[in-house]
Amino acid sequence: MTRTLSCDLLVVGGGSGGLSVAAGAAQMGARVILVEKGRMGGDCLNTGCVPSKALLAAAKAAHAGEAAAAFGVDYAAPRVDFGRVHDHVHEVIAAIAPHDSVARFESLGVRVLRATARFLDHRRMAAGDHVLHARRIVLATGSRPRIPPIPGLDAVPCLTNETIFDLRERPRHLVVIGAGPIGLEMAQAFRRLGSRVTVLEKFRALPKDDPEIAAIALAALRGEGLEIREGVEIAAVSGTAGVIRVAFEDGTGSHSVEGSHLLVATGRAPAIAGLDLDAAGSSPMPPAMKRASCCATRFFTSPRGRITVPSPGSPTPTPKSPMSGSTRRRRGRASAIASASSASPMRRTTARRPSARRPGF
Repeated sequence: MTRTLSCDLLVVGGGSGGLSVAAGAAQMGARVILVEKGRMGGDCLNTGCVPSKALLAAAKAAHAGEAAAAFGVDYAAPRVDFGRVHDHVHEVIAAIAPHDSVARFESLGVRVLRATARFLDHRRMAAGDHVLHARRIVLATGSRPRIPPIPGLDAVPCLTNETIFDLRERPRHLVVIGAGPIGLEMAQAFRRLGSRVTVLEKFRALPKDDPEIAAIALAALRGEGLEIREGVEIAAVSGTAGVIRVAFEDGTGSHSVEGSHLLVATGRAPAIAGLDLDAAGSSPMPPAMKRASCCATRFFTSPRGRITVPSPGSPTPTPKSPMSGSTRRRRGRASAIASASSASPMRRTTARRPSARRPGF
């Protein structure tokens, strides 16, 4: 039986952005419903910030002995038990998980639904056997790994940030496609933990960073034994589990590299599949947005509350966005406004009509 629920604020996505909005709005007295189809905590807790930094901490510990040699202190080569490294990473996730749990947010007064949400119109969404009617809707669905259209890539096992932390055995030779922040931090971590690592980048490594600063970082990474090849065009990927071959071309000709594991880290794509945005009155997504490697799609509400998508090259509107993870320029600096912009829908939701919480809601 379908149930209809009404709320002041409907948040779709239980990652860092959505949880911040939901908790803040609930504490301001708004009736809040949060819909999450996967794991609470989203990418940051489960496949992003937390596990990656836990892995980097283990890698730093393994590397400490080598770094101490510069001070005249010598250590024996570390013996890395990668299964225990895996356990450490997941213990850190488990320690933080209660802070993002359903139980905690329900204790804050947020109604949490574990379901997939889709638009019925610009004010209503379906989630499981519920129809949700909201004064304001926040899309905080985050992003997913972007898989490039490389011939043969879909036929071989490859890792992304969503699967690499499940490894219990250390890769013998990790080949990384993409030399952005995700690719390079994983490359450094696995190199320090004893894997051979080759990084392939189509453009310049760390392409979004200052070239002079990037050069210093890349020199340090190469000094630790990473093989980083820039300006390569990947022609094809082939092989099977444990033996994966990547063919590529650069200014010197055709080459190939063979590794035991392949990590694809070529950016992010908005996670909006299944939302039925057309039902909300949104315009089609422009190609420029499909290429955006941002943490969330930029959607903005019109004065009538309808969802709109900015056209390519259009200026970013003033912070009225209900979409967390957007960025804006402020005093010459790009600042993430997942928390800052979330205050705007909260204020609009609570300022007009503070409502008493309904019994049982």
